[in-house]
Amino acid sequence: MNFSIYLKDEIAMKLQAIAEKERVSRNNLISEAVERLIEERESSSWGEEVMNWEGCPEFELPSHDDLLPPGEDIF
Repeated sequence: MNFSIYLKDEIAMKLQAIAEKERVSRNNLISEAVERLIEERESSSWGEEVMNWEGCPEFELPSHDDLLPPGEDIF
């Protein structure tokens, strides 16, 4: 599907510079950016690796029983 878009001159020049540096088309860069945006917006939660993480058994947090409770108003 084809689209026409308007880019501010400054953004268009930066896009052109990246395309030339990476030797890819502007269209390729724009398509990649749109794909990334869609993937980001469609992911509604943390990744599976994060959600399934069960911690590090060898890492133990120190006890904080000796800390004083915060004051009523710290400011």
